[in-house]
Amino acid sequence: MSKKIEIFHSLKVDRFLLAVVILTFCSCLYGINWGIVESWHPDQMAFKNLFLAGKMPLNPGEFLKPPFYTYYIFFLDRFPLGLLGTILHIPQNTLDFIILIWAQVLTVFLFLGSIVLVFQITKNFFGLFSARIITVVFATSATFIVHIHYLTTDIPVTFGMLLAFYFSQNILLHGGLRNYILAGFFTGIATATKYNGLPIGLAIVLAHIFSLNYLLWKKLLFSKKLIVGLSMVVIGFIVGNPFAILDYPTFRSDFLYNYIITPVYEGQHTGNSYWKFFVTIPTIIGWPSVVIFFIAILISIYLVFSRNQNWMEKKAMLLLMGVFLIYYYKFGSFPRIVPRFVLPIVPYLLIMSAQFWEKLRNKRVAVSILLIALISYNVLCSVNVGKSFVEEPRMIARKWIKENIPKGSSIEQTTYTPDMSELPEMKFTVVRMPFIGGRYRVFKQQFKDNKWLLEKLKFAEKEPNEQWYSLKELISRKPDYILINSMTFGRFIRGRVGLYYPTSKQFFNNLISEKYPYKIIFDQELKKTPIWMYPQDIEFLDNRMIILARKDT
Repeated sequence: MSKKIEIFHSLKVDRFLLAVVILTFCSCLYGINWGIVESWHPDQMAFKNLFLAGKMPLNPGEFLKPPFYTYYIFFLDRFPLGLLGTILHIPQNTLDFIILIWAQVLTVFLFLGSIVLVFQITKNFFGLFSARIITVVFATSATFIVHIHYLTTDIPVTFGMLLAFYFSQNILLHGGLRNYILAGFFTGIATATKYNGLPIGLAIVLAHIFSLNYLLWKKLLFSKKLIVGLSMVVIGFIVGNPFAILDYPTFRSDFLYNYIITPVYEGQHTGNSYWKFFVTIPTIIGWPSVVIFFIAILISIYLVFSRNQNWMEKKAMLLLMGVFLIYYYKFGSFPRIVPRFVLPIVPYLLIMSAQFWEKLRNKRVAVSILLIALISYNVLCSVNVGKSFVEEPRMIARKWIKENIPKGSSIEQTTYTPDMSELPEMKFTVVRMPFIGGRYRVFKQQFKDNKWLLEKLKFAEKEPNEQWYSLKELISRKPDYILINSMTFGRFIRGRVGLYYPTSKQFFNNLISEKYPYKIIFDQELKKTPIWMYPQDIEFLDNRMIILARKDT
C-alpha cells in the first residue's frame, strides 16, 4: 500500500506547471492558421517531399538539414490524415488546411514538452520555487512562439536537446546504465533533427565525470556505461536519419557543404559573432528578462561556488556552464549569427539563475510583483506575435485576391508569395518565376579556390535563368497579374546580392516603380512592432507583398 502511495505521489502534477502549460497552449493558437494551406517559411521542414523519383521511399534526397522532424510530421500528420482524407473524400484544400493546423499543434506539443523539461531539470537541481519562476519566463518568451508557427526544426531541436540533457542530469544524480543509453539516444535524435543539437552530447561526458567521486583515468576513459552512452548517439542519429547510412554519399556531400556555407550564408567572409551572440538573446526573451536574468546568473554563480557544503549544486552549475560554453564557442565563431542559432541554448542560461531565485524564496511578495510585471510584458509581446501572423501581408493578400482578381486570370508569382494554385476555385493560370536565391554567384566568387565546393555549388544552388527577368520576356509572356514579395526582390534591391545579379535588380526596380506596363494594385507591409516590444524584426515574417496588374486590363 505504501508503495502505491509513493508511486502516486511521484506522478502528481504540479498545478502551477499545469496552468502554465495550458495557458501556453492557448497562446500558441493565435496565428496558428498562418499560410492557410501551406507554410511560407523558406526553411520549413514539416512538408518536405519524402517520395522522390529515383529514390527509395522516405529518402529526403538531400541532407542540408536532417529529416527527423519531417518524419515526425509525416507519420503523425500527413500520412494518417491523408489516408483519412482519401477514405472520407475530404476536398484537398480542406485536407491541406487540417494537415497544416495539426502540424502546428504537433510542434506546440514539443514546445510544451520543453516547458515541462525545463521545470523538471530546474527542480531536480535547485528546487521547486526557482523551477516555477524559470519555467513561466521560458514559456511566455515571445520568440519561441514565433518559431512554432514556422514549422522549422528550431523548436523540435530545443526539445530534443532538453530531453537528452534531462537524462544526462540523471547520470549525475542517479547514475545507471539506462540514463546513459537514453541520454545518448536522444542526443542522436536531436542531431537528426538539426545538426546544432550535437553539442548537447557533451553533457553525457561531463555528467559522467562529475558523478565520479575520484577522477580515476580507468573509470573516466574506459567506463562501459560511458562508451555505451556515446555509442547510442550514433544509433539515435541513424534511427532519426536512416538514409545517412542508406544514402551515405549524398549525406556526406551535403553535410560537408552545409558545414562550410552555414556560417557565411549571406556572403560574410571573416570575423566572429561572440558579441552578437549575446546581443541576439534580447530578441528571444526581451530586454527586461535579459537584465534581470543576467544579474541573477552572476549572483547564482557566486552563491553556488562560494559555499563549501553543497557539491551537487556546484556540479549542476558546471554541467550547465559546460554545455553553454561549448555551444557558445562553436556558434559564436560564425561570422553570421541569427536568433534561431541561439534559441536552443537559452533554456540553460535561464536555469543557471536558479540559485538566485531560491535565495529569494522568503521574499515571495517582492518576487511575485517582479514576476507579474515580467510575465505581463512577455504575454503582451506574445499576443503581438500572434497578431503579426494573423495580419501578415500575404494573409491579407490571399483574401484580397479572391475578392478582387477575376477568375481565370493568368498570374506570375515569385517565391514567398501565396501559391495561387492553392485557390482551385479561382481557376487561375499560374506560372512560378524562376527562383534566384542569389548565393550562386556570391559563393562562386567567395570560394573560387575550393574546387570541390564549386562543383557542389552547381547542384546545391544552381545558376538561375536570369533572362526571364527582362522587359522583352515579360511582354512576350503578358500575364494579367504579377505577385512579388520583398523576401525575393529585397535581396536584389537592398542587399549586396544585387551587385552579382544586376539584371534581376533592374527588373524588380522598374517593376515596382511602374516603368513597365504594369501598375501596383495591392501593396502592404507588416506593421511595425511598437518600439517597447520584442522581437522588433520577426525574421521571415517582416515582408512587403505587392500585386501588379497589366495597365491595359
